[in-house]
Amino acid sequence: FSMASWSLLSTDSQVYWYYSSNGSLFNATVPRTGIHLWSAHLFRNVTNYGVWKIFGQVETINGIDAYSYVAFALDIIFVAIANVLLLNVLVALFNVTISDVAERSKQIWGYERYLIIIEYKDKPSIPPPFGIP
Repeated sequence: FSMASWSLLSTDSQVYWYYSSNGSLFNATVPRTGIHLWSAHLFRNVTNYGVWKIFGQVETINGIDAYSYVAFALDIIFVAIANVLLLNVLVALFNVTISDVAERSKQIWGYERYLIIIEYKDKPSIPPPFGIP
């Protein structure tokens, strides 16, 4: 997702758009040399955009008109799916925590029950003043 959205949003810097004098598009070219298509910051930009988009922390990119509606639709779908998946992970973690606590509480309850049974077993059956040897 992140790669598709970033490529749609950053096409103005990678594709050269040529317009006629009346403002209509008559040619679009991609450079064959690969200059400016790959940079050291591209991987960082792509991953940062995808990760921070989940949390809604992405700044708007101004001056991009090419495929902004498609990228916006992809963003909505991605954020919705990512939030559902994160919520499922949260529920799964709560489930694991609850089962761990239930198991530990059962062990503690059994130990406390054992201590009470041993305490009653060791007590004499005669009341205290008469049971002193």
